[in-house]
Amino acid sequence: MTPKMTKTNKLLVADDTFSIRKAMPEDAQALEELMLETAHWLKEKGSSQWNEILQGKDVHNLSKKIAANEVFLVQSQDGQVAGAMIIQESPNDWDKALWEEEASNKAHYLHRLMVARAFSGQHLSQAMIQFAATFTISEQVPRLRLDTKKDVPVLNQLYQSAGFTLKGIQNGYSLYEKILINP
Repeated sequence: MTPKMTKTNKLLVADDTFSIRKAMPEDAQALEELMLETAHWLKEKGSSQWNEILQGKDVHNLSKKIAANEVFLVQSQDGQVAGAMIIQESPNDWDKALWEEEASNKAHYLHRLMVARAFSGQHLSQAMIQFAATFTISEQVPRLRLDTKKDVPVLNQLYQSAGFTLKGIQNGYSLYEKILINP
């Protein structure tokens, strides 16, 4: 059985070690900057995903997610913010609208996977996805789900290479699921 999440864990990526922990309220500013940086990167890739952030709207309400202990912060050995993600323990209204009747199946939902551009190309996103899967298993939740716009090849390829199965397209979004434990 996978051990429970401790306050601080490590991600090993190539020759680098990153720490991963639940974000605290004092991390909010750095995480908002990372979210904005990621939104700009997505726009440069030709995607409209996360455009609401560029307009000053945070539909996931990051501060609320931090307070709910659903945001994980990744830091480099020297303390730089390297990445972050939200792991929701239950579907929000967005997830329910996309997954419809499937949303009643027990699952964690991965949102706002972000890697600082200074750490891109190091496979940190794959390590973070693996951490999300391990965390989900440790909570005895059988599935990990996520969505991304269907017209963002780099993200769709990332999730497929991480072992997620495309379950369908809904409202222009690719719905991905990874079964971790036999339900």
